[in-house]
Amino acid sequence: MQEKLSKSGWMELFRWRLGRRRAFRVEGESMTPNLPPGAVIFFDPAAYDNNPPAVGDVVIARHPFQSDVQIVKRVAEIREDGRYVLHSDNPAGSDSRGFGSMPRGHILGRVTSRLK
Repeated sequence: MQEKLSKSGWMELFRWRLGRRRAFRVEGESMTPNLPPGAVIFFDPAAYDNNPPAVGDVVIARHPFQSDVQIVKRVAEIREDGRYVLHSDNPAGSDSRGFGSMPRGHILGRVTSRLK
């Protein structure tokens, strides 16, 4: 079973108010059961300024074929060429198995907590 996200506490809300976190509403069922449709999560857009994403991180990324669409996925693998394989928690969800690995530039931030 995948690690669950912690619930947002007052510090996460404070960071959001300061602009250090961004909110994102999950659409679709690709991250169920951990993130059901309608869940509101916070992500840190500066999380990877000094360190790269790690396997197991839940991230917000730009869809590889629809640049105006953002997706939430889990880093499953980091390839030797520096590209990231992103998977859904729900095996039926759309992910790198269908759209391929992604460059680091498509990853917009690390999900830090779940509001609801």
